[in-house]
Amino acid sequence: MKFDSWFLIIHRSLDPIKTFRVDKRTFLVLGVGIVLVVALIAFGVYQYVTLHQENARLKNEISQWKAQVSGLNKKLSEVASESHPPLRIDELQVIREPKRAGFAARFWLVEGFPHDGPYTGTLAMVAKNEAARPPVYRVIPAEMKLEKGIPQQPGKGKPFEVKEKKFVEAFFDMTEGEIFQILTVFIFSKEGKLIQQKSAVIPKL
Repeated sequence: MKFDSWFLIIHRSLDPIKTFRVDKRTFLVLGVGIVLVVALIAFGVYQYVTLHQENARLKNEISQWKAQVSGLNKKLSEVASESHPPLRIDELQVIREPKRAGFAARFWLVEGFPHDGPYTGTLAMVAKNEAARPPVYRVIPAEMKLEKGIPQQPGKGKPFEVKEKKFVEAFFDMTEGEIFQILTVFIFSKEGKLIQQKSAVIPKL
């Protein structure tokens, strides 16, 4: 006798015993269905975990890109500030005053970006004789501290405000025997950053 079923399901009750036969085909269909459901659930979990990891990776990459872009923007701003300063020194002249023991420094401060409004900051002028031993310096304003001829206290410089152009003039008194060779003008932003400097030869008498 050939059997085409694997097991019998028997229900017991007050009624006579009834038996139900489950054939191989039904069992296989149920088994395949269960396997497919389990596979779909596993695939869904895998997709969720994968997408979560990918999303975390993308967020991390975006954060790194933002940091790089921010760094590049900062560098570009610094380069732009150096190549196109907000203020420049034009027509710097050093003139000897025959009737006075000293010399005058004259120049224009010109805004690089006039549409941005008035530019404020501080300036200092330093007369140098670095051939002397020790080197000799004279600074305006006199209360500014120098280190090797470079002002170290921008906040103590002469304040200014420029709208498009501003003429600046200062006079250096000299005692007998004093000799200065170079005059350098230093321009500082209101934050104290050196944004421009320019030098000129001091003519001899």
